[in-house]
Amino acid sequence: MTSVTMEDLQRFRELEPTILDLKTQLVAEGMTSRLLMQGENSTYRVLCYAPCRGEDHGLHGHIEEEHVFFVLHGVAEFNTVSGKLPPVRKNQGIFIPKGCFYEFINPGPDSLVVLRCGASAMKIERSTRLTPGGEPIPGRSKRHPHLNNVVYHDAFLE
Repeated sequence: MTSVTMEDLQRFRELEPTILDLKTQLVAEGMTSRLLMQGENSTYRVLCYAPCRGEDHGLHGHIEEEHVFFVLHGVAEFNTVSGKLPPVRKNQGIFIPKGCFYEFINPGPDSLVVLRCGASAMKIERSTRLTPGGEPIPGRSKRHPHLNNVVYHDAFLE
């Protein structure tokens, strides 16, 4: 069992939960990423992808971080180095172990909204992403710089 000091107990007594709002504006073009919460070794984001849109950087793996994606609206099609996986639909999720190479796309016709939970064994600023060939993917890839986010002004996932 982990040793807990009196200072630890006092700090724990001062902690409070945080209520998160998943309301998300749907996009017609592009994608959005909104950080909901960041824990000590975890992040929680709501991602929204336009129809026929996926991640810009293709197959990649996060070598320090595992992910869980929960589909809140729409359908996600995931691919791995082994091929295409069955579609992940509303109220379903997929666990991506750290280092697993994957990509996903929204096959349309609706916006895809996912809750992305990332966790690591230690605190990291940004997870290192690699292609299956071992090349690093720096920052946020801009493979499609001509795409601008276009939102549906009166359409939200609520």
